Parts: sequence; structure tokens; C-alpha cells
Amino acid sequence: MKLKAPRISKKWMIFSVTANGTFMSTLSAGIVNIALPTMAAEFSVSLENIQLVVSLYLLVLTCLLPVFGKLSDIYSRKWMYLGGFMVFGLGALLGALSGSLGMMLFSRAVQGIGSSAMMATSQALIAQIFHGASRGKAFGAIGAVVAGGSLAGPAIGGALIQLWGWPSVFWVCIPVCILGVWRGIYLIPRFKSVPGVKMDYCGALCYTLTSFAFLYALNTAPANGWTSGRILSAFALSAVFFFLFLRREKVSKNPFIGLSIFKIPAISYGCAVAVLGFTSLFTNSVLLPFYLTDIMGMDPIKIGILILPFPITLAIASAVSGALCAKWPARVITTAGFVFLLISTLMFAFIGGAPSISYIVLAQLIMGAGSGTFQVPNNNTVVSAAPKGKLGVVASVNALARNVGMISGIALSVAVFALRQEHLLQAGVSAQEAFIGGYQWALLFGAFCAAAGGILSAKRD
Repeated sequence: MKLKAPRISKKWMIFSVTANGTFMSTLSAGIVNIALPTMAAEFSVSLENIQLVVSLYLLVLTCLLPVFGKLSDIYSRKWMYLGGFMVFGLGALLGALSGSLGMMLFSRAVQGIGSSAMMATSQALIAQIFHGASRGKAFGAIGAVVAGGSLAGPAIGGALIQLWGWPSVFWVCIPVCILGVWRGIYLIPRFKSVPGVKMDYCGALCYTLTSFAFLYALNTAPANGWTSGRILSAFALSAVFFFLFLRREKVSKNPFIGLSIFKIPAISYGCAVAVLGFTSLFTNSVLLPFYLTDIMGMDPIKIGILILPFPITLAIASAVSGALCAKWPARVITTAGFVFLLISTLMFAFIGGAPSISYIVLAQLIMGAGSGTFQVPNNNTVVSAAPKGKLGVVASVNALARNVGMISGIALSVAVFALRQEHLLQAGVSAQEAFIGGYQWALLFGAFCAAAGGILSAKRD
């Protein structure tokens, strides 16, 4: 039975709750990125190890996205979303109390579980209450909220770290979680579940183990070595579970994902474009704070201020591209976004050792414009193509593609950076020149992904 959409005023009240969770997630991500150099110094660990604070969170989040997406098609999206809010808040509390890297990683895994439940259901909630042209505007508004969280994160994070230390970046998330849960209880309606949808737990287990083994290997390879027994074993296990997952999808009466959704061009192209776009974006997310700290000698407050131009243009571009969704084909808007990404990643690749502040600001502005321009129409296209009864699954698969890109961007850029840096150090160059050389190669990899994403985006219908 088709659900009746709430009245326009009610729609945007519900939207405000999903925006609350999105803001909190992006705020936390921006704050934690700024805190990485400080945490690395306190825990006495390398860049390759401290990046796990970000990548483990994304790993757990990514592995569970389709699971929560499927469950949201079966059970109440309202309580799935609010439960994720509460778990995320618990993870923030554990993070604030962490005294070692191991405890910090555990807290980030808990946060990843909560964020996965929220992310898997938030887009489905928006798609369920908004239709037609208003859906593009809603996704554009979410893009602006993402920008707002990204904008506030570095600025707030820099100030908090400077004044009260890195634990304060986790304390600030807790009141936001409490507010979100309280408002959600009263505002989000309990939409009826989709009849006839069942969970294939065997397929879900095979998928989760496939994802975890593969992403674990990808993330820990820079620290352990790509040819180490642990990494090769993880890749091998991933291949085995992926084979079992494919077989299960073919024989199950109620497949976990239903691979037939990828026969829909809007979904298959959209997911591929999302992977490439976010891989390109996240080649710079972890390395830039270290560049500004180690090469430019900036403190956390200055770093936070210098990162602000990115979310400013992200907010503007998201709103503009959301409004254009009803007037222009998605491929035109997304391809334009990738052109911006390509320009900005090349600018960072050739930044050198003594760039002007205006150069960094301009590169950040262009990168933010590219991010906002390609994301909104791509999300709208994928979710709008969801078959009946698969809205939650498709929304979670779309989020999965984004997070695979994020994880790949972080892991592969750090790997490329470390490989080139080590080669230059062995060649006898200074530590600063080796860092800049590694950074350049990592961002050239990001530029390659942006170019590939632009070509793929231009080819889709």
C-alpha cells in the first residue's frame, strides 16, 4: 500500500530530525580529523596507525549499511534511526574517556555502528516523505547541512583542542545526540513496514564478512605491509566469502540485497560514480591536516579556519545543484562537479612547500564546489530509481558506495604517500621534501579518480 506523504510543514519538521543526525555525524568527522595529529602525539603512534581512528569508524559503518537498510524495510525506520542516534552517543562517551589507541578504536567502532543505522535510514526517510521536485530540494538541503557540519567541525574542533584537549571533541557530540533522540520521538511518524520483505541472514552474514575482511586488509595494509601474511589472508577470506555471498544471492528466495538492482543503470552508474568521487575527495582529508601541521607549522585553530572554505562552497553548491535537479540531466551536473574535483586535486598535488594562504583557500573553495555539485544529483538519481520494496536497501547501497570511496581514499592515499615518502628518504632527500613528494603522489591518485569519475558520469543516461 502506497504511503501518503505528510503535509509540507510536517515534511520539513521530519527532515529537521534527519538533518540533526547528519549534522552531528559530519560535525564529529570534521572535529576528529583535526584532532588526529594531537592524538598521534599523545598515543605515540604513527600516521599509518592513527588513521585507523577514522578508517575503522568508516569500516564498521560500511560493513553494516546494507544490513540496517534491509532491516529498515522490514521494521520501523523511526526506531532504527533513533537507536543509531543513541549508540553513536554512547560511542562518543567512550571516546572521550579513552586512554589508549586501543580504547579509542573500540569507541570509534561503536560510533560506526550507530552512524550506520542512521545513515542507512536517513535517505530512505527523506525519499519516503518527499516526492518529485521537492525530493531534489531536500537532498540539496541535506548537502547544505553536511556543509554546515563540516564548516563547524574544524572551527569548533580547533578551538576545543586548543582549550581543553582532544577528549572535548567527543564530549560535544553527546548533547547533540540527546537533542536528536528527543525530537525524533515526537516528530518522526512510525511508517508501516513493507509487506513481504524478509531478511536472508545467511546472505547478510556472508556480505558482512566479505566487506569486513576486504576493508580490514585495505585499511591495515599501510601499517602491516601489503604482502604480510595477515593482509594476504584477509584478502583471501574476503574472496571466499564473496563467492559464497554471490551463490547465496542466486539461490535465495529472499536475497539479502538482490543484485538485480544493479541492472538499473541509474543505480549501477550512480554507485560507481559515488565510489570514485569520494575516493578522490578523501585522498586529502587525512593528509591535509598533517601537511598544514608538519610543513606549514600551523596550530589546530589555524588549521580549522583554513579548512572552512571547503564546507562554505559545499553548502552553496549543494543548494544550487539540488534546485537544478529538476531542470538539468544528472550527468551534466555531476560531470561538472568532477571537473571541479580534478582541478582542486591537481592544485593540491602541486602545492609545494611554501604556498600562499590564498592558494590553499582557492583550492579548498574549488574542491567544496565539486563535492556539492556531484553529490546531490547523484544521490537523488540513485534513490529515485529504487524498485518497490527496496527503498531501504537501495538507499543503504548508495551510502555504502560513498563510504567505500571514503575508506579507499584514506587507505590508498596513505599507502601511496608512505611508499613515495620512504623511497625519497632512502634516496637521501630531506624529511620535508619527502613529505611533500609523498603528498603530491597521493593527490595525483585523487586526480586520477576524479578524471575517471567524470568520464563515467558523462557516459551515463
